[in-house]
Amino acid sequence: MTKLLLKADDLTKNTVMGGNIDVNHYLHIIKENQVFVIEPILGTKLYDRILADFTAQTLEGNYATLLNDYIKPILIYSVAAEFILTHSYNVANGGIFKSQPENAAPVSKSEVDFLVQNQQNKAGAYIQRMKEFLCDTNIPEYSGSQDNNFDVKPQHGFTYTGGWQL
Repeated sequence: MTKLLLKADDLTKNTVMGGNIDVNHYLHIIKENQVFVIEPILGTKLYDRILADFTAQTLEGNYATLLNDYIKPILIYSVAAEFILTHSYNVANGGIFKSQPENAAPVSKSEVDFLVQNQQNKAGAYIQRMKEFLCDTNIPEYSGSQDNNFDVKPQHGFTYTGGWQL
């Protein structure tokens, strides 16, 4: 199982997500964003190095800077964006349902889209900063080749425009 680079309270302290949300509703989103957002930027070799050092609690230097100053903020805002977009839906044996508490008013799709875009814009800003940091530092796992042909190669040149990767 993939080690998660965020704690639950990283999200609730830094986004509009409330602290009373069941963690099980967004843990899978953290893992998905690590695999589908972070790993393609870093490449498998650097991603695996950060996971291993984080798990062993030996993260230091540029690797610690990368995690704390870039990866965590990217995850915080990209996870929040996806959570906001999908949280009100529940898929169960009886079908797909949209839940709404009794003492709450539903928001419009445009309001949801605004909140999602706001979070994506923040993630995008950190992605650009991280790519600049990676280009300005000598991190061999980023600039060198990957160990296997099936490893994800770092995306040195893609543009993140504040929305999803195009």
